[in-house]
Amino acid sequence: MASDSGLALGDHAPSHRISFFAIVWFSETGGTHHIDFESFPVKANEVFLLAPNQVHSIPAATLPRARAIVFAHDIFDRIDEPHLRQLFLPFENEAFTIPADMQGPLSHLFELILLECNGAADISLLLKYTTAYLTHLYRFGKRNPRVAGAEDHRLVKLFQLMQMHYRQEKSAAFYAREIGLTPKRVNELLREKMKTTVSKLLYRLMLIEAKRELYHRQHSVKEIAYGLGFSDQSYFARFFKKQTGLTPEEFRAGAR
Repeated sequence: MASDSGLALGDHAPSHRISFFAIVWFSETGGTHHIDFESFPVKANEVFLLAPNQVHSIPAATLPRARAIVFAHDIFDRIDEPHLRQLFLPFENEAFTIPADMQGPLSHLFELILLECNGAADISLLLKYTTAYLTHLYRFGKRNPRVAGAEDHRLVKLFQLMQMHYRQEKSAAFYAREIGLTPKRVNELLREKMKTTVSKLLYRLMLIEAKRELYHRQHSVKEIAYGLGFSDQSYFARFFKKQTGLTPEEFRAGAR
């Protein structure tokens, strides 16, 4: 699905967890939006990528104009290039800026996507167009940490493993062994490419999911702690307060 009118990915007044992949190209400047409780300015010709389970909100009575491409897991899984799929990882949510000389060509590509969505809706053709669109974003984002990490196949595999196992496996040794490197070498690569470490990425994944779970109030703090692999609730509470300055209960109370 593609749209070139006001951004409409669901109910934006409260934060909500999306259930699809989205490429959002803002057409105007003004206001802010939030991805996983992190604030970003709305700026013309900046593109944000959203993945399932991320929490997104736009605290505005009138939604900003944007071009949006939305697709489900079955389309995402058919993108052959691993480095393009990696662009949707939740480690970094910074925007991709479209250079002035590419705004016209990319607008034409978007118009082809929109035309196909409203016409024959050929999935194979839409997949080609979407892959081309993401390839251009990849080129624009050479300074973006997601792109830097996606350029190394070992880090691509590392990120996939972390998303699968971060609830149970908290040690760099586990992930290093799975990709055939030493823990020291894995952290060297992460510092070189993304200025981070395995532990920091794991903390980020756990914190993002903890905030999502606390916001949606479907589980108790104790259940969230155990679900994230913490041995007891007090350990989880200390971790959460160290990262955010708030207790889990304080975050939950202020999240509405």
